[in-house]
This record gives sequence, C-alpha cells and structure tokens, in this order.
Amino acid sequence: MSFELFAETTRNDIVESYHFGAAAIADCYGQISHQWGDVEQLVFPRSALKPFYAIDLVESGAADHFKLSDVELALSCASHLGQTMHSEAVSEWLIRLGLNVTDLACGSVLPDDEQHMIDVLAKGQGKCSIHHNCSGKHAGFLTYSMHKGYDLTNYHQITHPAQQNSLDILSNLADMDIRQSPMGIDGCGFPAPTMPLAELAYAVAGFANPVNLSTSRAKAVYRLHNAMAKEPYFVSGHGNAISDIMHITNGKILVKSGAEGIMTAAIPTLGLGIAIKIADGSARARTAVLFAILDQLNILTSFEKQRLQKHLKPKISNSRHEIVGEIRPTIRNIEWQSS
Repeated sequence: MSFELFAETTRNDIVESYHFGAAAIADCYGQISHQWGDVEQLVFPRSALKPFYAIDLVESGAADHFKLSDVELALSCASHLGQTMHSEAVSEWLIRLGLNVTDLACGSVLPDDEQHMIDVLAKGQGKCSIHHNCSGKHAGFLTYSMHKGYDLTNYHQITHPAQQNSLDILSNLADMDIRQSPMGIDGCGFPAPTMPLAELAYAVAGFANPVNLSTSRAKAVYRLHNAMAKEPYFVSGHGNAISDIMHITNGKILVKSGAEGIMTAAIPTLGLGIAIKIADGSARARTAVLFAILDQLNILTSFEKQRLQKHLKPKISNSRHEIVGEIRPTIRNIEWQSS
C-alpha cells in the first residue's frame, strides 16, 4: 500500500502536519487516465456511494409513485449537516409516506452543524434519527421498500432485497462483483462495501456519463444529476465546500464525500470520475486536494475559482477567529503522470 504527499497544514507558514493519500481519475470506459499512489488498494467508499444507492429509487418507479421532489432526491444522495431545512424536509417526506422518525434505522444523533446542534439543545431537545446525516438515504430506502412491498423493519440489513439490489447496481457501475469484496458495517447500520479506489473512480465516471448503463438506469442517473445540481444544499449544507462547488458550477461538477477521507467528483460533460482517499482519514485535506486536481484539469473558470477561493487553500482559525495557518495542496501535477 503506497500513498503520496497530497497536502500540508501550516501554522505561521511552517508545516505542522502532512496528509498523504491516493487518487484516481477514470473515464466511463474503465480507463484510468491519471493516478497517484496505489489505486488498487481496497477502500470503504462509505457515503460516497449514496448517489448510486439512489438510482433504483428512480429506476423502480418509486420516485414517481410517491411524487418525490428534487429536494427529496437530493436528500437521498446526501450526507447532510442536520440543518433545520434538512430535518424538516426529511420529516415531511416521512409524514407523506405515513411513517415517522422511529421508522429510520440510522440511530439517533445531534446535528453535525454546530449552530443547529446548539438550537436543538436550547429547545430542550436531544438526539434524533432525523438529524442523522444519512436520514435522507434511509428515507429513500423506506420509499423504495414501500413501493416494492418489502418489509420495512430490516431494510438496513444486507439480507434485505433493497440492499441486495443496491449491491447489484454498485456491481454494475464498478464492473465488479461487490459481494466478492470484504464487507463492513457503516456508521448508520447499512452494509459498507469495499472496492479498489480505481473501481470507485470508474463507478463515479459511470455515474457522470451512464453510456454503458441500460436506458432506464441512465435516465435515473440523469434525474439524480438534475436534483443534485438544482438542490446542492440538500446534498450537504450551507457553509460546506461540497454544496458550494455544485451550486457555483451549476452542477458541472457533482461532488460527494465519504467518511475517513473519501471524496469523489463526477464530471458529466467530460465523462470523468475522480476518487480520492486521504490516508489518515482526515476530512480537512480532501477538499483542497480535489480543487487542486480540478484546477489541473482546467475545469473551473476564473470566475468559479474566485467564488470558491476560500476552499482552494482553506484557512485555519483559532478560537479567537484569528487566521493562524492554512491547508495547501501539494499533489503533483497531472502532466507529470503517465496516462
């Protein structure tokens, strides 16, 4: 297993920490055009898989049957911050299904967004499944299961037909049998598949340009593109680089994070998929690394880079809100890498 230096964290312009990682850029035909580090190592993509999980929500007809909005489809792909708009939208979705928060199998948590966590506690409330960053994905699986007439009590377990179908779709996109790879359990109780980082990039490229998928599956993918592009702040949240890049580029780049340093980006116009793994599992370096790769690919316009400037080299502040350092990418240039 090998990693390359991807970013460094500074304090007073002195390097305090280093972040190593691996990354791959693939096209929708399975070709790896650029790579850094060992891209054949197995990774847990974690929440980066959520847009793939949402495909059958659309393809099965469940989204049309229950008249899901772009907000709800975006939430089905989301790792949201538990901001009020997220919690309210998931609650309203469940109510429309005749369900409630106790039907969510993701477990109870406080919102990830600090201000919204404070607001919840100030109201005398506590942990709740609706605040979970995966609550939209779980609502999507409940919707799909209701449409198919499946049991709703164990939809999160690997033996459930909804989970088995999601593994079929992942296998289709990654062009490998996901069931043959080691399987863990995710933070929300779902199965957590593994795959090589190269195959993750290929799956993301297949989502970017579903030319090799069936007509019905490709139509579902394009509908999810539209939802993520129209409602990017329901995919993550306000104040987050993931939503900001989708909003500012009008969906030209569709970004999804995963736990433990995973980041992916689908670029529909180029049919490319980018997959990044930060070796130490830290989330703080992955955005800067992604922006460095996008910059090298000349995907961002000068106007977009100007509006996204704060994410290019994220500043580090102390408790007095003083800037004391930054995270700067050091990933080697694409033109140095053989294609």
